[in-house]
Amino acid sequence: MLFRRLILCAVAIGVVAGVVLGLAEQVTTAPLIEAAEQYEVADHAAADHHHHDHAWAPADGGQRVFFTVVASVGVAIGFALMLLVAMSLARVLHGRPATALRGLVWGGGAFGVVFLAPALGLVPELPGAAAADLTARQLWWVATVGVVGLSLWIVVFMPGRIKWAALLLLPLPYLYGAPLPSAEPGSMNPALVTLHQQFVWATAGTNLLLWLILGVLSGGAMQRWIDPALVNAPRRVPARA
Repeated sequence: MLFRRLILCAVAIGVVAGVVLGLAEQVTTAPLIEAAEQYEVADHAAADHHHHDHAWAPADGGQRVFFTVVASVGVAIGFALMLLVAMSLARVLHGRPATALRGLVWGGGAFGVVFLAPALGLVPELPGAAAADLTARQLWWVATVGVVGLSLWIVVFMPGRIKWAALLLLPLPYLYGAPLPSAEPGSMNPALVTLHQQFVWATAGTNLLLWLILGVLSGGAMQRWIDPALVNAPRRVPARA
């Protein structure tokens, strides 16, 4: 019953938040991506005008909007499930119930962990922008989210001196260093640099919107549907020898 409620709530919350995110991106990040793609196509054409094979991409207009919204919904469902599980653990392990208002705090914290902390080392990238190896970036992103998320959890929920030890973990990903692109930033097209800066701020805004919506809706779902299931869930009593 509890697992079913978690999944259903995550899907419902993810659909709402994902649709809002996908539509918001049409007036924030999508125009910047389309403008950057024009530079990318021009650079590829100049590098090799005989090459005509291109990977499939949705056509501009309705098809592109549709696939953007679908992708946003998929991401939002995954994030909603992650947030609901974290709220459930906080309720079970530390007795911290969630509400829609407290969900704002959860959403803001998740934004800091999942977006802001990695963005301090790896800023969002536009097509055509210089970037480091994909695998190295992915590994650094996962490690950073894990370290920052664990540290924040300990600081908020754990008592005693362990909080200070958790704070010492925070700079570890940055001391190690994020993967750097092989090309120098100054070698980028000046117009692309300007687009990139605008894209970073636009992406930050849309991600913050996403996480605040996820937080409020997840907090409300916890209070209305999931928390009662947690309270009424049967507890296993260890058998006595």
